[in-house]
Amino acid sequence: MELDDLKNTWHDISNQADKKQTLTPEMIDDITRNKYHSKIRMIAIPELAGGLICFAAAAYVILNFSLLDTVLVQGAGMVTILLLLGLPVLSWASILQLKMTKEVSKSYADTVKEFAIKKIRFCRLQKLNFTLSYLLLATTILLSTKIFGKNWVGNNQFLFIVSFSFGYIVLLFFSKWVWKRYNNLLRQAEELLKEIGS
Repeated sequence: MELDDLKNTWHDISNQADKKQTLTPEMIDDITRNKYHSKIRMIAIPELAGGLICFAAAAYVILNFSLLDTVLVQGAGMVTILLLLGLPVLSWASILQLKMTKEVSKSYADTVKEFAIKKIRFCRLQKLNFTLSYLLLATTILLSTKIFGKNWVGNNQFLFIVSFSFGYIVLLFFSKWVWKRYNNLLRQAEELLKEIGS
């Protein structure tokens, strides 16, 4: 019985060794790049779409800047424009630094270490992005009275309380969902790198 188990184990090990010998470094590199980049694209495409929406919103605020009549509202308008232009750039910068560079001389350990550092930077930049989105929400709600007109909002303070509360709750749940999804995709990319190295 023990001899059969030993033969099966030996057979499995030799099959795994044969499989590793048939894979060339170029094949492993291509497989890794395709799978890795597909995980990163799953993050990049929604961020690109969100960035385009932010740029369109910034253009809308710029075109209607003349409606902002007080210094406070003009300041909020400037902050809103800066955030609408800056948040996508910050997001894209965090994604671009996740791209895998083609360095054949790098060892497996160096590649995984580099990915871990990039992952930490990505997470920090995304947390900053999420935090700045709350400021963007506040300035956008302040601008809505001037850009869309008093008839749309009126002087109803209850509407402001509801819109702030509802906006923050939606943003909180949305950012948690996005954060969980991004972490899951990054974990899968990291596991892919570890699988290739083993």
